[in-house]
Amino acid sequence: MKHINHIWLTLAAAGACLASAQTISPTLGGTNQAVATGTKTATVQQTVNLKLPEATALHLATTNLEFDISKIGQQDGTWYCAYGKPGSDGVARDITDTPGANFWNQKEVLPLGTSYSPTTEFGKVTINAGPQVKSYPPVALLNGVVDNKSKAYFVCYRTFVLQKFSNLGNFKLSVSRDTPTGDRGKQLMYIQDNPCDSFGQPTGLYQLLPGSTRELIPLNLTKGTTGKRAAAGAAATPKLCREYTSWLDDLVVVAVVVDGDLAGDNIATLTYTLESKAAPFVLADSKVVNP
Repeated sequence: MKHINHIWLTLAAAGACLASAQTISPTLGGTNQAVATGTKTATVQQTVNLKLPEATALHLATTNLEFDISKIGQQDGTWYCAYGKPGSDGVARDITDTPGANFWNQKEVLPLGTSYSPTTEFGKVTINAGPQVKSYPPVALLNGVVDNKSKAYFVCYRTFVLQKFSNLGNFKLSVSRDTPTGDRGKQLMYIQDNPCDSFGQPTGLYQLLPGSTRELIPLNLTKGTTGKRAAAGAAATPKLCREYTSWLDDLVVVAVVVDGDLAGDNIATLTYTLESKAAPFVLADSKVVNP
């Protein structure tokens, strides 16, 4: 029995760490009181004020997004490298020649003609590309003979979650890339953002050159608080956003084209900025920079 009691006490102590009770006292209004008298009824009025400070916050799931090409062909399920789609012209193909104001007049591109499609599960995407690349430098045999077409540029995809919080009524998210001084860190890079409540449509990416800035959220998706948007996504069928949170999850997709880069660490530093304000954002608020 002593052993059993010891286990019960241990569990009780663990439960106390998970939940606690706090005693509070009645609120006294001082001079803010109301008194009413009547013969059969009496009425008083009270306001209940939930007073919230303005708040804007970002949570980055990983500060180090690594494409280790020495591990190509043995990657885990978090990244994938493949040749471009057959018939792709050059490094990137434009989706449209006339970008719209809703996308801050930014042009979406398909790196080497590749793209990604959301799956039915938020966070997972399907890479639409040519054959998988399994060696570096890229080369493959066809019927026992080296296939010169396999000695081509290729593209690698990774994703991560970026969570944002904003309660001012409107928000926008931008990303800026540094400008390295040396020969490294200038790899071809592409990026796109997918809020959980709008997840589900195939999309292109924005090219992110050194020194450039891109707006990641279309204008029509900058409205509302993140809590309201997350709640709408959680109530959707199928459910997209997490329940009972005012943080809005975004899935960010990054693609890197591997061509003539120098060996070693090619580091690009990306800075994400979330801005909030009460008034709606307009095209003039764009932070887009094209180097």
